[in-house]
Amino acid sequence: MKIRNGMLAAAAGAGIMLIGAQPLGAQQVVPPTKAKDQTMKTVASFDLTSEMPELTGRYLRARVRTIEPGGHGALHSHRGAPAILYVVSGTLTICTPDGKCTDLTEGQAIPEGKDATHWATNKSRGPVTYYVVEISKAP
Repeated sequence: MKIRNGMLAAAAGAGIMLIGAQPLGAQQVVPPTKAKDQTMKTVASFDLTSEMPELTGRYLRARVRTIEPGGHGALHSHRGAPAILYVVSGTLTICTPDGKCTDLTEGQAIPEGKDATHWATNKSRGPVTYYVVEISKAP
């Protein structure tokens, strides 16, 4: 009887461990809905209507963004708003809702097209500054 009770206890303990088990280092990702500790400045904007009539109501816009340590942008999509991002200084981390994150460092650039849904965050100890050149609905 002792062996049977011991096996039962071991099986119950294993079941409890399996129910609450997660892969080591796994975290639930909750995308931010609001920006935190981020500054943004539009440095140039150009109405594309006269250049390309099919882009009436769209602007080519350049911005400089800085995110302080621990800060982040909000989750957003680039559908209808393609962009190119260029890191001027620091390390910028781009994260997607599925939990994948990619670090970009000084001098690196990435295109952001219609399939890009993500947010930017600063996990480093210093500020990160980057340029974004995009086609947008706002100047």
